[in-house]
Amino acid sequence: MSLLNRSPDASAASPETTHEIHFRRPSRSARAAEDIRSAHGGRRLAVGIAMAACVLVLAHLAHAIGLIGVYPPGAGPAWAWIALAVVAAGTLVATRGLTRVADWTYALVLVALVVPVWLDLASTAGLLHLGVTPTAAPAAAVLLMPVVALRETRTPVAAAALVALAITVAALLQVRSAGSWTVVGLAVAASALVPVVLAAVAVRGFRRLVGRELDLTLVQSTVATPRSAVGMRASEELAELDFDAESLLDDVGSGRLAIPLPADAAAHAGELAARLRVRLIEGRTDTWLRHAVTESAYLSRRVTVDDDQGLAGLLAPEQREGLLLALWLIAGQRRRKATEPPLEVRVRCHDALPALSPGSGDGRARIADGDPGRAGDDAGSGDGVAIDLDVSGVSARRIDATAWDALDNVGVHEIVPSPEGFRIGLECRIDPTVRGQASPSAVNPRGA
Repeated sequence: MSLLNRSPDASAASPETTHEIHFRRPSRSARAAEDIRSAHGGRRLAVGIAMAACVLVLAHLAHAIGLIGVYPPGAGPAWAWIALAVVAAGTLVATRGLTRVADWTYALVLVALVVPVWLDLASTAGLLHLGVTPTAAPAAAVLLMPVVALRETRTPVAAAALVALAITVAALLQVRSAGSWTVVGLAVAASALVPVVLAAVAVRGFRRLVGRELDLTLVQSTVATPRSAVGMRASEELAELDFDAESLLDDVGSGRLAIPLPADAAAHAGELAARLRVRLIEGRTDTWLRHAVTESAYLSRRVTVDDDQGLAGLLAPEQREGLLLALWLIAGQRRRKATEPPLEVRVRCHDALPALSPGSGDGRARIADGDPGRAGDDAGSGDGVAIDLDVSGVSARRIDATAWDALDNVGVHEIVPSPEGFRIGLECRIDPTVRGQASPSAVNPRGA
C-alpha cells in the first residue's frame, strides 16, 4: 500500500486489508479504513480470542499437574511454567493501556517465549514412553493467539509453527522407545499450532469483511454529490494548484517578481494555467461514478468506467446507490480456482433512445437462457441514459441475488450471457430537467 497516505496508527496494516491502488486517500479516511484492530469490533474479537487462549493454557496446566506423579524424581515442568508465567505477566504489564504494541516489544516477547519452550522440552526429553509430553511449550504457542488479533497474522503463525516443529522433532527422536506414544506427542504438537491457525483464519476473515464494508461506506459519500463533483483526488490536486497560484500572485503583488514576468516565472504560470484548465474541463465529466471506482480499494482493481459525456451524473441518488451496490457485489466475487480468469467489469454510459424500450408486461427484465435477473418498474417513455455492464470472469448465476434487487432501483435491465461472462444492459429513466441544467456540451474549453 505504498501509494496510500498512511497514518502512524495504520503503519502495521496487514496485507489482508490493504490493496495497492493509484489513489492517495486522505489520512482521515485511510485511518478509518485501516484501524480495524482496536475499533469496529476488533477489540472485542481480541478479547474473545484471549479468553479462548486462557482456557487452552489452563487445560495444558491441568495436564501438567496430572503428570506430576509420572515424572522421575527431580524432574518436572515447574521451571518451564514459572518462566511462562513471568513472560506472560511481563507482557501484560508492558502492553497495558497501549492501543498498538511496538515492534521491539513484540520481538522481545517472541524471543522470551523461547525460554519456557526450551525448559519444557529439556525436562520432558526421553520421557515420552512414560506418557510424559510437553505442556508449557504448547501453552507458550497458544499465548500467541491474542497477538494474531492485534497485529498481522503471519509472524504469530510462523512462531507457533516453529514451536510445533520443535515438539514434533522431540517426539520423533523418541519413536523407538515411545512406540504408540509418539502419536500422543504429535497430537501435542498439533495442539500448539492448530489454535493459532484457526484464530488467524478467523481474524483474516473478519478484517476482510470489515475492510470491505468500511471501504463501501467511504465511497458511498459520492452518491449524494452533484453531477460534476470533485473527488478526493481532484480536491488534493486543486489544493496544490491553488497554493502554487497564490504563491505566484503573492510574489507579483509584493514586488518580488517584476512585470513582465521572467521567462522561468512565465513558464511556471503557463503550466499552472494549463493544469487548472485541464482539471476544470475534466471535472465536467468526472462524475460520482468515476470517483467511487477510483477511490475504492476494491472497485479500482476490477472496474473501469467509460463515460466521456458524464451521463452517470444524471442518475438520481437512489439510482446511484443501486448501481454502486450492484457493482460492489459483482466485483466482490472471489475466484474459486487460481486458473480462472480475473474478474473485470467495464461500465459504459451512453444516451438511450428518446423513448425507453419497455420491458415485459409486468416490468421485469428480459432474461436470456434462464439467467437470473430482475428489473424495476417499467420506465415508460421519457429521457434516459443507457448503461452497459460488461462482466468477464464470472457467470451471472454466481452473482448474489441482492445485486439484482439493487439494479431494480436503477432501471430496466437485460442480462445477456457470453462465453467470457455476461452483459447487463440498463435503461435508466431520468428527469429531463436535470440534463438541461448541467450539460457537458455547454462547457467552453477556452473559457474554462
